[in-house]
Amino acid sequence: MGICVSAETVDTDQRKRSQMIDRKLEEESKRLQRECKILLLGSGESGKSTIVKQMKIIHQNGYSVDELALYRLTVYKNLVDCARALVGAMRQFGIEPGDMRNREYGDYVMEYQVDPDPHAPLDVHLGEAVASIWKDTSILAVMDHQNEFYLMDSAP
Repeated sequence: MGICVSAETVDTDQRKRSQMIDRKLEEESKRLQRECKILLLGSGESGKSTIVKQMKIIHQNGYSVDELALYRLTVYKNLVDCARALVGAMRQFGIEPGDMRNREYGDYVMEYQVDPDPHAPLDVHLGEAVASIWKDTSILAVMDHQNEFYLMDSAP
């Protein structure tokens, strides 16, 4: 008699476990049906990641505070890299800045290191330096050589 009862208990446990697995599979199947996968192909800097970022903003209620802070760090690094490219091109092609303060600003930009803390603000002096260099009259002469040095597409 004990053998029969044990078998029923095992069958009941197995049946409950099977039903739980079936429910999880069904829930997962429904979730996957709502999910949309997109394959984005394209060359470098053609906008693939921009599309993904826009989809996140539109369909997932934007970015968290931490994600925004990480993007801020990327923007700061890109700004410094572009400013360095301009100063480096000025020096490479022997173009003197129209405003002599920009020579000192150029040295400052070339030595500047972005703070890796994503919550740290950008140095005000760096902002002044980049703005002054960009407004310098010599930038037009530098841009005449733009096919001879790399400047990011996102540069102003």
